[in-house]
Amino acid sequence: MGAPEISNCCGFTLKHGTIVIGALQSVFAFMCLILSAAYAVHPHELIEMSDPSVIPKLETLKAMLIMFAVASALQCVFSVMIVFGAAGNRPALFMPWLIFNPICLFVYEVGTLVAVIHHTSENNAPFIVGHIVASILFSILVSYLTLTVYSYRQYLKRLNF
Repeated sequence: MGAPEISNCCGFTLKHGTIVIGALQSVFAFMCLILSAAYAVHPHELIEMSDPSVIPKLETLKAMLIMFAVASALQCVFSVMIVFGAAGNRPALFMPWLIFNPICLFVYEVGTLVAVIHHTSENNAPFIVGHIVASILFSILVSYLTLTVYSYRQYLKRLNF
């Protein structure tokens, strides 16, 4: 018994839904890559426009921004791969994205958990509730997108592509 599958994506066919997911995610990942790379060069700008109590040390912030830039670059490449994989009916091109997306979601959830735990000693109920609600909504969205791409991959595998 495998993972659940769906038959369409928000009114689109699985193929078109996968292409839309790949295109939108590649644009978003590219924007995140540019922003995180720019702020990695000048991290003091983030500190100046944010609350200093929630910003880590300058070296830590710079390392986090570099890691985020690398992850965004990988996400951009893998998203373009699912566009070409869906357009050309090549399910093997979906695998890097299907492996990387759940890993990124797990890292995001761990980061959210660390942020919530770090701020529980203070009276930051809106911060904590906001992080938890955003984390749940983001997890549901990423899980649905991953399920859509996985379902289309399984459909193509059944057709022997």
